[in-house]
Amino acid sequence: MQSTELIHADAQFTNAQVDLTATYAHIKQELGTEDKLMVVQGFIGSNKAGETTTLGRGGSDYRAAIFAHALEAEAMEKWTDVSGMLTSDPRIVPIARVIQDITYAEAMELCHFGAKVIYPPTIHPLMEKGIPLRVRDTFKPEDAGTTIGPDGASEGSIKGLSSIGGIALITLSGGGMVGIPGFSRRMFSALSYRDVNVILITQASSEYSITVAIGESHVPQAGSCLEEEFELDMSRGKINPVGVETGLSIVALVGDNMRCSRAS
Repeated sequence: MQSTELIHADAQFTNAQVDLTATYAHIKQELGTEDKLMVVQGFIGSNKAGETTTLGRGGSDYRAAIFAHALEAEAMEKWTDVSGMLTSDPRIVPIARVIQDITYAEAMELCHFGAKVIYPPTIHPLMEKGIPLRVRDTFKPEDAGTTIGPDGASEGSIKGLSSIGGIALITLSGGGMVGIPGFSRRMFSALSYRDVNVILITQASSEYSITVAIGESHVPQAGSCLEEEFELDMSRGKINPVGVETGLSIVALVGDNMRCSRAS
């Protein structure tokens, strides 16, 4: 069976968005009664015109999760070159160890903030059905690996430490923003229109400033679109010129149990 016959997506080549409703229905119809080993291709699908399109980075993982969801699998396994998800990057932290059990939410946070073992969208279809994801090492099949599921075993407050480099901070600030609605909406709409992905958001409690973290490669289009959007406000002195800081990183501590703990 060809993936192009089962995975329905749009025409955004290398970043196609899957029509999950149609895809789930088609997989159930074509494979729901099969009771044998099926081998399908990875990160490809087809659009409404029948043209082949690709899901992009992590598309093979994501496609497997879609099949697992549609067929209500008992579990999904990913065999890779590491023995599961680690508490931190072993290239930076030599004492990093494998996390045996972790929740969907914890895994998504670690992946979002730099862990490359799992492509974050992979987890959502599995989470909807409560299907566990087991990450195993192809070269060490005897290792237990990591199980990602609804309930991760308690291993302290913090499950892992993750980081992303190459980060820039973009700041919109000014006295004219205080108490005036609409500035955040305009900011995020302008960034979205230029396909700038926002990684992290923070706003001063006084509403004097809004800061977003983005990849450094997106700084030129982010700066130009915000200057264009707020040109009139800047000319009237309501807000300051767009602030840009580069050469930064985000470091994240991840663990569901942190919300139930307090520093001693």
